[in-house]
Amino acid sequence: MKNKSTSLYSIIKSLGLVFGDIGTSPIYTLTVIFLITPHSQENIIGVLSLIIIAVVLFSVKVSALFGPLMVIWFSALTLSGLIAILAVPSVFKAINPYYGIHFLLKNGFAGFFVLSEVTLCATGGEALYADMGHLGREPIVKAWYFVLVALILNYLGQGAFLIHHPEAKNVLFAMVFFQAKFLYIPFLILSIIATVIASQAMISGMFSIVYQGIATRIMPMLKIAYTSTKLRSQVYIGFVNWFLLFSVLLIMIEFRESSRLAAAYGRAATGTMTITGIMMSRIFWLRQNKCLSIISLIIMMITFGYFLSNTFKISHGGYWSIIIASIPFGIIILYRHRQKRLFQALLPMPLSTFLEAYREIYLKLIKIIGSALFFAKDSKFTPLYRAYNDQ
Repeated sequence: MKNKSTSLYSIIKSLGLVFGDIGTSPIYTLTVIFLITPHSQENIIGVLSLIIIAVVLFSVKVSALFGPLMVIWFSALTLSGLIAILAVPSVFKAINPYYGIHFLLKNGFAGFFVLSEVTLCATGGEALYADMGHLGREPIVKAWYFVLVALILNYLGQGAFLIHHPEAKNVLFAMVFFQAKFLYIPFLILSIIATVIASQAMISGMFSIVYQGIATRIMPMLKIAYTSTKLRSQVYIGFVNWFLLFSVLLIMIEFRESSRLAAAYGRAATGTMTITGIMMSRIFWLRQNKCLSIISLIIMMITFGYFLSNTFKISHGGYWSIIIASIPFGIIILYRHRQKRLFQALLPMPLSTFLEAYREIYLKLIKIIGSALFFAKDSKFTPLYRAYNDQ
C-alpha cells in the first residue's frame, strides 16, 4: 500500500516538475498555426494529425504543490476537449497519420511550412530527459500517459471547435468561453498559474543539464546549492539562473510580441530531438540491438523532417537560438580543450627520462640529509611533483 501511494505521489510530483512546459502548449499552438492556414475541415483534421504525431514523438516540496495544480489543469483541458468533440466526433479521424501525410502532400511547400508551426505543440518535450534525474524514469513515464491523453483530447476538441467557429482567434480561450462563460476567469487564472509552473519546469531542467555536464567533466565547476536532503539531483545553480534571466530579458526586448517569437521558435527543440534520435540509434547499434536501432532511426528521420521545416526560421529570429546556444557550447569546447592540455601536462614522467635529468641536477644541488617518500602507481613512471621537487 505504501509503495502504491509513494508511486502516485511521485507521478503527481512529476506533473508539476516535468510536464508543466509541454502542458501549456495547447494555449497557443493551433492559434498560431491557423493564422497562416485556411480554416477548412480537411486542413484542421490534417494539422491535428500532425500535432498528434509530434506530441507522441516528442515527447521536492515545490513540485508537491505544483503537481495537484497541474492535475487540475490537465483535467480542465481534457474536459473542455471532450465537450467540444461531442459536437464533431469526426475529428477522431486525425488519430490516423494518413491525414497528416495527405495534408503535407496536398499542400506541398505550404504544408511543410505549417509543419514548422506544429512544432509548438512539443514545447518542453526536450526537458523530459533532463528532469529524469529528479524523479526517475518510472513516475515520468506513468504521468505521461495521463498528459498524452489530456493533450490529444484537448487538441481534438480545439479542432472540433474551430470547424464550427472558424472566426475564433485564440482557440482554447474562445472554446472555454463558449462552453462556460462563468468559468472563463477561473480558467484564465489557472492558465497563468500553469504558465508559471511551465517556466519552473524548464529552469529545473536547465539546472539538471548543467549539473550532469559538471558531473561528466564537460563543463567547468560552478557553485551548486543542494536544495533537498533526500535527493542529490535537486540543485540550484546561481550562474545558470542569472544566465536564463539575461537570455529571457534579451529575447523579450528583441521580439516584444509572442507572435514574432512563435515565428522563430522550434529549431532548438527539433534539433535536440534529432540529436537524441541519432545518439539512441548509435547506442542501440553498438549494443547489437538492431531492431531498436532501426526503430530509433525511423523516429529520428521523422523528427529530422520537423527540424528541416524550421530551417527557414533562421532569418525570422531563429538565429537567436543559435547565438544563445553558442555560449554554453563555446564554454564546453574551451573547457575540454584546456582540460586536455592540463591532463597532458600532469602526466607522470618515464623513470628513465627522470633519472637522466636527475643525475645532471644532483651534482649541482645542495644535499639535505634524510629520505623522502613519494607515491606512484607504476614503478616505471615517476609523479610530476617529484620531478619538480627534486629540481
